[in-house]
Amino acid sequence: MKVYKIYDVWMALRKAGANLLILSAIASFICYLFDLLQFLPLILIVILIQSTIIYRANHLYKIDQVTQTFTFPASDLENSILAIVLMQPYWNLMRRKSVPLSTIENLYLDTQRWSTKQQVVTGTTAKGKTKFKQTTKQHVRYCLNVAGAFGSANLDFLSRQKRDEVRNALQQSVKNASIDSKVSEMA
Repeated sequence: MKVYKIYDVWMALRKAGANLLILSAIASFICYLFDLLQFLPLILIVILIQSTIIYRANHLYKIDQVTQTFTFPASDLENSILAIVLMQPYWNLMRRKSVPLSTIENLYLDTQRWSTKQQVVTGTTAKGKTKFKQTTKQHVRYCLNVAGAFGSANLDFLSRQKRDEVRNALQQSVKNASIDSKVSEMA
């Protein structure tokens, strides 16, 4: 019996870093606006602790064959207006979810590709006008959809390798279920 531990440090850093930067900017603006700068260091420490909790909740995928559980970052889509109003997806960033391996029925791979265009300043003309160049940036997101009697979970990865590591470990651990053996890549 094995315990598979797959670490996805970059995705965890991305989520924790985004939380740290966005909340720090909002807290700084509000403290400055209402002249509460004396509370800003304390608020920033709380935000740093919260970002650390988000990192710890999102950096590990654990498949334990001894206890027959799969533990992963909570990534539920909310199905009620109350859950959306209470910002349940945000609070789920700080949680982990465990499901029995026996409840997993299917794994689906998904690769999402898209591009964005933006104008970049390249200099000025002889008359003083600004010159622009349009650049296209390619984006890729790798997803693993785990479905079963527990519901479903959409797990996002920044690299194909990490996604495939988790999928292969799950496939090795859940032998008696009817998991799709084909790899489906949707572009």
